[in-house]
Amino acid sequence: MSFLAVGERAAVSAKARVYRGRLLSPDDYLRLLEFETVGEIGAYLAKSEAYSPYISVPSPESLHRGDLEAIITSVPLLEEIPFCRYLGPERCSLLRSWGERFDVDVIKRVLRMITTGMGNREALRRRVATVPITVANGEKLLAARTLRDVLDSLRGYPLYNILSEPLKRLEKEGGTLFRAKMAMDTFFLTRILSRGSRLPGSEGHGVRQIFGTRADLINIYWIYRSRRFFSLTPEEALGMTLPVRYRISFETLSSFAFAPDVPSMVKLIRESVYGGAFGTNHSGETTEVNEMTLEHNLYRILWKNASKIFRSGSSGVHVVLAYLTLRELEVKDLFTIIEDVRYHYDKKKAREFLIHPAAASFAGQEKEGVSPWLS
Repeated sequence: MSFLAVGERAAVSAKARVYRGRLLSPDDYLRLLEFETVGEIGAYLAKSEAYSPYISVPSPESLHRGDLEAIITSVPLLEEIPFCRYLGPERCSLLRSWGERFDVDVIKRVLRMITTGMGNREALRRRVATVPITVANGEKLLAARTLRDVLDSLRGYPLYNILSEPLKRLEKEGGTLFRAKMAMDTFFLTRILSRGSRLPGSEGHGVRQIFGTRADLINIYWIYRSRRFFSLTPEEALGMTLPVRYRISFETLSSFAFAPDVPSMVKLIRESVYGGAFGTNHSGETTEVNEMTLEHNLYRILWKNASKIFRSGSSGVHVVLAYLTLRELEVKDLFTIIEDVRYHYDKKKAREFLIHPAAASFAGQEKEGVSPWLS
């Protein structure tokens, strides 16, 4: 390894550790939940080290929910860009691939607006104005009114070939956006993992740890939902998985999909390396996990995984990706808090659905069905 590469790794790792130290603390979470209005949340964040550089409006206390969410959504992307100044082309390309996942979300939301008639196109315009997308012609995409318009906005970009068949089939035969969404998720996860595999030692291992885990969790989640909510056949459930494996093999996924019933499937999943997300009740019997609880449990695995990389003491671009993962999950928590405050939900109940690993202690007790793997 060249001295230049060593310098790259040291510089970005040091910066990532500084940024991590600016993330919101457990006390910040508690204070945010005690506010009565979204404007109070905006004013508090505007004074915090974590968000003050990004909330520049004169009166943050006047921010409405949509405006505040639009600002904080862009924060992880805005923070990804400066890291590339310290990196060579190979590692910078990997970071760009991470950022492109958010561009894909814009495409998904445009597709959803076209197929359902629901959504806020103006909110997407604000997002693209803050951080221009790089996987499509942004102007054409935001103006798209048909599936063909979306495809035309992708012409000349890698996603054109990926989405051409599923979007043309959807236009001709109808149905859902599932195939198109999975095609995009598969493309970017495999692209990130492929680029990460070229990196040596702890860097390559760290990238696989972050995104391989994400792929595993997506696969388990889709099999679970396919069997529990949609009554799909085992073959159909397996067909919904990403062609990416990390700690869960195809054989193990098959055992989940071909389980005779949902309780048997949950029992098998609980015996896997990610089984803690499904929990048990106090009698030790297998239970079907509440959908929202399960989703947040899976996010907590990602949080724990990213934090583990920091504790390893290694250096490299994977440390940056670990930080960006934590930042992304913090933003999801802020969305939860904003919604809870906006609609005056029960504070204690709201704390149970925070991704932050201290969420269980916030609630004062562990919720039945949630294992102590969060600690």
